Amino acid sequence: MSKKASKKTAAKKAAAPAATPSVSLPQLVVTASSLNVRRSPSLTATVTGSLSSGTVVDWLETSPDELWAKVRHGTLSGWSSRRYLAETQAPAPGGPYDEILRIADTSAIAQYRWLDRGRAPRAYIRGMALAFARVYCKLSAGDPAAMEMAKANTGVADVDALAHYAQIFHEAGMNNESSGASTLRHLYVLLVGLGMRESSGKHCEGRDTTAGNVTAETAEAGLFQTSWNARIRPDMTTIQPMVQVFNHYRANPQGFLEIFQEGVTCSPQNWHNHGTGLGRTFQQLSKECPAFAAEFAAVGLRNRRRHWGPVNRREAEVRPECNTMLLRVQQAVDSLQLCPV
Repeated sequence: MSKKASKKTAAKKAAAPAATPSVSLPQLVVTASSLNVRRSPSLTATVTGSLSSGTVVDWLETSPDELWAKVRHGTLSGWSSRRYLAETQAPAPGGPYDEILRIADTSAIAQYRWLDRGRAPRAYIRGMALAFARVYCKLSAGDPAAMEMAKANTGVADVDALAHYAQIFHEAGMNNESSGASTLRHLYVLLVGLGMRESSGKHCEGRDTTAGNVTAETAEAGLFQTSWNARIRPDMTTIQPMVQVFNHYRANPQGFLEIFQEGVTCSPQNWHNHGTGLGRTFQQLSKECPAFAAEFAAVGLRNRRRHWGPVNRREAEVRPECNTMLLRVQQAVDSLQLCPV
């Protein structure tokens, strides 16, 4: 079914994006004897100042190509070459997820301002980095749902979001013509954009109050505003991998809530679930187990893309910066042998 009427889009545009929690900025240290600070991330940009070796600066932003960092030291702020800036702490993780969280925190997508939504909550980018790491491990292990997500573009634009977005992915340099990790990663790039469109990256988002979807089957919930009936095709057959994801997380509800909820405020209305039975359980699990919400929606995007209005209207953004971040997560999972996540 096609959801998210235009009035919902307008309502969400009018609403202020969820506030990003106040956190200490990551820092860098200058390694060159003298490092120029420029007005923009380009060697031809005007030099506004310089920094001496050993100076510690706040890391404000990263350029899309990740060759430049926007830094601040006192009243001086601008762009410097990332080549001559080192992190103030060792990159090797002290815990199983530290490296993934560091990649998320220092990524260009963490600083990006999404159309009509603003900057994503820090918790959302961190959480989605971990959610992708987990499903990447599942793909490596031959998990059926992960393999369904990672299958090549089917070319059936009526049901497959990758086919519906084919031109946008092509323009972004993301090829989905082969099954595997790259296609899975690109799907999660779209999923990150969808979450910003649907909930502004807020894991506990309740149903669309402007719509009449108040039954257990139809009430939307969570980051991607998915409802339990998304598992049913128009011909009334069931998308089995979506049910498999649901059954797995219902028995093992470990979905990185502690990461996704950092700095996020949820109202009683957000937490309210509708109806009874499995549909109500689905709503609760979508909010309390965000990795489940991501995997359920990811399979859905390959099989029932019309369930999401922002996808139908191609409003969910596909950002190369997000692909860069997720590729770095993928490489970290491999090099540090982090599976299973």
